[in-house]
Amino acid sequence: MILILLSLILIGYFIFDQKNFIYALMVFYLVFDMFDGFYKDLKVFAAIRYILPLIMVLAYIFANKAIKKSDWVFSLVALYIIALLIFNPGDFILSAKTAFALIISLSMVIVGNFFGSKRDFIKEFEPYNRFMLIAIPLYLIMANVLHIGEAVYGGSFTTGFLGTSRMYIAPIIIFISIHYVLESKSSSLFLRTIDITFITLNIIFLVVITRRTSVGMLAFAIIAYAILNRKVVFKLAMVVVALLTIMVLTYPLYQEQLNAQLAERERITEVDNYAETEPRYMETLFLYKHFKNTEDPKELLFGIQLFDTINFGIKNFGYGRSIHSDINMLLYSTGIVGMVLFLVFFLHYFVIGNHKMNTENQRVFYPLLVMLLIVLVPGRFIGTFTFAPLLIFLLSAVKSSRPKKIKRLTSIKNTLVNRPPKYPLRPITI
Repeated sequence: MILILLSLILIGYFIFDQKNFIYALMVFYLVFDMFDGFYKDLKVFAAIRYILPLIMVLAYIFANKAIKKSDWVFSLVALYIIALLIFNPGDFILSAKTAFALIISLSMVIVGNFFGSKRDFIKEFEPYNRFMLIAIPLYLIMANVLHIGEAVYGGSFTTGFLGTSRMYIAPIIIFISIHYVLESKSSSLFLRTIDITFITLNIIFLVVITRRTSVGMLAFAIIAYAILNRKVVFKLAMVVVALLTIMVLTYPLYQEQLNAQLAERERITEVDNYAETEPRYMETLFLYKHFKNTEDPKELLFGIQLFDTINFGIKNFGYGRSIHSDINMLLYSTGIVGMVLFLVFFLHYFVIGNHKMNTENQRVFYPLLVMLLIVLVPGRFIGTFTFAPLLIFLLSAVKSSRPKKIKRLTSIKNTLVNRPPKYPLRPITI
């Protein structure tokens, strides 16, 4: 089975090529999620998805002594989540799976900080990023030809087992690929052509599946990148024009699928009726009313049920719809105490000390940070392995990396051999 093979490959990387283990782990999450729908009823594969990576990541962190004193913030958040899992779970399996997924994702700050300080990770990550850039559209084409998975929003186009939140990985991969196209001086014309071709394919698929969050993540990331990197604005504009030209020329190839999706997603164009038709907006109001009327202060402080919001959906929407917004999910599941802890986590790792980053790193860091902020509002960062660990890893690794200091040769005129007249040698008297 393909999932067993993937786990064996990951174990092989961990044992024989630990240098690139984390890169392989990022690819593992994506490929695993492409095929896990075939085996969702087998508990052994749930163990492979959650427990195996957790054990390996912890072993990697301790083996490399990657934990620093400043990581007390991560430890505190992880302990709080575990405490809620013990004392305030909903459906225990659902709560545990989501809690482990979140802890693993957040632990990437430790791994990323270690990588950034030791490795030229952006350069090393390029082939792995290119693999995912190519794999995503090829998988979507295969899924639609073989009718794998369910069509998103009831339309005619399917993303296979890469559900709507799992596809948030695409804008991250696309943005990093655009950065490589603009900044990489070692890539050949052939590789750049491949990159631009598959960047375009990925963008077309994002448009077809009509995911506003994914498109927004990419659009605002590119805007932030252009503001911070004025030198490449012209080249970036050329790339954008080339992408739009290809999309216009190929429009007849995906026109039918896009129109079918828009027909099913008519609600997204009715901006004036969002207060009545947008579930994410409505869930915020329902959550506010619940906490306003609750007579149990512990719910407000520590949450209601850890990462299990099915009852909330049944009560307010009439069916088991989970809370989508990560901010709402945190408030519902962890209370005000949890919200404060996660705010401290965010400020500690992604805001404090940003002035120490060099300009080049800031050009990549802040667009990625914009993506994280955008995805937290509509969700769903919490519990999604496909993109969450990658995004946290990239953010922390970019922030912690430092430009290598070049040792300058000491000028001959300042050496003892050729000391300036200002500092004459004194004769030795016997």
